[in-house]
Amino acid sequence: MPKVSVRAVVGFLVFCELASGFVQGFYAPLLGEIAGHLQVSDADITWFLTVQTLAAAVCVPLLSKLGDIFGHRRMLRIAVIAVLIGTVVTAFLPSYPIVLIARILVGPLAVWLPLEIALVHSRIKGETARTSIGLLVSCLTGGAILGTISAGLFSALLPSLTLVLLIPVVFVAVSVYAVFFKVPESTSRTDARIDVLGFVGIGLAMVLLLFGLRLASSEGFTAPATVATLGAAVVVFVLWVLWELRSPSPAIDVRLIVSPRLGPVYLTAFLFGMVMFGMQAPTTTFLTADPVDTGYGFAATAGTASAVTAVVTILATVGAATFAPIARRVGIRTVLVTGALAAASGFLIQIAFHDHLWQIFLVSAVNGIGMGFLLGALPALVAELAPSDSTGIATGVYNSLRTLGGSTAGAAFAVVLAGFTASGALHSTIQGYLTIWGICAGAFLVAAVALSFMRMPRATEPVTKG
Repeated sequence: MPKVSVRAVVGFLVFCELASGFVQGFYAPLLGEIAGHLQVSDADITWFLTVQTLAAAVCVPLLSKLGDIFGHRRMLRIAVIAVLIGTVVTAFLPSYPIVLIARILVGPLAVWLPLEIALVHSRIKGETARTSIGLLVSCLTGGAILGTISAGLFSALLPSLTLVLLIPVVFVAVSVYAVFFKVPESTSRTDARIDVLGFVGIGLAMVLLLFGLRLASSEGFTAPATVATLGAAVVVFVLWVLWELRSPSPAIDVRLIVSPRLGPVYLTAFLFGMVMFGMQAPTTTFLTADPVDTGYGFAATAGTASAVTAVVTILATVGAATFAPIARRVGIRTVLVTGALAAASGFLIQIAFHDHLWQIFLVSAVNGIGMGFLLGALPALVAELAPSDSTGIATGVYNSLRTLGGSTAGAAFAVVLAGFTASGALHSTIQGYLTIWGICAGAFLVAAVALSFMRMPRATEPVTKG
């Protein structure tokens, strides 16, 4: 491979994350059309996204660790090829079972970012690395917005659903070219052995836990199937922890995860994921509720609900892209704590003021900036604090905890709303939403305290390797 400048490498990886976000945001608006084409029910089509999440739960820790051992570009190549095959098969919609298999192949999309962060950190350090990681994260978020908007646009312009679903294939194909021909391999390696049982254990525990939380969202936490699945997840997880603590070369270093060095960051990742992903459904149901029937809400159209989400997402993208120069002046701890406190303030304001739509937009703006700082700074901090030969798995664990936090909150918030819904009624009382907003504010306050007392690294001058 000809020598490529560090700036060019980052540019190609930035495009890959734009493509990753595009793919992640593209399919959700089209689920109704996909269900109609495949002639499956609304309940069944939810597995279109669920199987991808479950596959990601297995792929992220495995491919991240294998990247640390065998090379991050090598694993990224495997991941982009899997996603390319998955998106191509999905586009032709042969049958629902085959489409679900294709969605499993799209699961490795979630490991692109951890592997790319490891590739960046193998070549540059300090503020330049922070800026680059911020760009990666902001392009992931911006790509999701672009994908969501493009789905509706191309659905209206193109004559067939297959042509519409081939649009993400183009983005992934260009990413394949970039990863195979423009991105050099990372330089650091760990000499650890592959802990096969450890990877099987954490993969099984994550799948059981996420599936159990999905059951909890639909059936409730006390349903026999939910209890059995979550109970099995706990048992497998405990056995996995015991194995990892005794393994000379663990799949995931449990001691490092709970250490004062990285523990507060991982706790914040989980809490951040709770709010970022768990609030999506409650926000929509609150906005679309008819105040005549419920006493709250705005009877908002899908367009208005999307506009509120867009405010959060766009400002989060800005926050992620700008955290590095701000951190240079005030320190990364200040950026993180400010982000957590801003997001907590937004939800506290919403508890008091939620009767006018402009108040919701204002709160969304505050939350967006706060979460954007966290979105960019947290993975950059993980990469800086992790051992140099374990950057891949460290950022992979960060990604997995965010996903787990979102799934946990999604199930818990559904139970909260159900608990404040009268028998025979269709909607929760306003107390259900007040409770959820209070939980979100509390989560960010806990994160702010945890981040306030941890030792932060000092950004160094950028160092180029190779």
